[in-house]
Amino acid sequence: MSNQKDQVAEMPRLNWIRTGTEHSETVVLIHAVGYDLTYWDRQIEVLQADYNVVAFDLPGHGNSPGKASDWSFDYAAALVASLIEHVGIGPIHLVGISFGGMIAQATVLARPELVSTLTLIGTACTFPSAVREGMKARAQTIRTSGIAAVMQSSLERWYTATTREHRPDIIDRVCKTVLADDPETQAAIWEIVSNFEVRERLGEIKVPTLVLVGEQDPSTPPSAALVLAEGISGAKVVVIPGASHLVTVEAPSEVNAALQAFLARARLTRTLSA
Repeated sequence: MSNQKDQVAEMPRLNWIRTGTEHSETVVLIHAVGYDLTYWDRQIEVLQADYNVVAFDLPGHGNSPGKASDWSFDYAAALVASLIEHVGIGPIHLVGISFGGMIAQATVLARPELVSTLTLIGTACTFPSAVREGMKARAQTIRTSGIAAVMQSSLERWYTATTREHRPDIIDRVCKTVLADDPETQAAIWEIVSNFEVRERLGEIKVPTLVLVGEQDPSTPPSAALVLAEGISGAKVVVIPGASHLVTVEAPSEVNAALQAFLARARLTRTLSA
């Protein structure tokens, strides 16, 4: 615990936003590697009517400073816990996509008292050895040749061919965001992701959990979502048809409908049990 406190004391200033403080419940959103808080725009748009919504830029992303050498999942969990405590309204609904979903798992495992529900989008709790080696190779490529060297392969994992062809606005926005990131930070993150492993600890997660995944997601496919659901008691899986990895951007209406329904059910359950 003392190490976590030391980490919190050394954490950088975070760029974060909050839609308001008038609601009784708060949703905290954690974005994917390379992205920033603005990619939650479609979710914030609908959630803010019923919840205080908090989103932030991970260190080294968007407008949050950060050093590549800081990164670990303990560091990330302490960071999120510190933000939740700073916001001061808890426990909260924690939502993470991809890398953000891994941070969300690490956070609820480290500080379960801060989380009332968990939503894991396009993420995993473990990886096959070949995938881990691929992530390490990606980190090395980024270090030696820059983010541009992996940009096309990343787009092919993140979005379907249909989106890449017919939504140039999305692809242009994503490329500008990701290519502006610090290569060392991205490389460091891919290395810690390559070692992520919490499958045997999923039974410790006791909060209501929603697992969302794109039907065509090659990075964290529906099979990875099922592993999460099998390990977390009572978890619900929703597969978004025709979508790939970044479903929040590619299929926001479907994601929003599933997320709103899940949060509404959790609220009703708490009301009935009160």
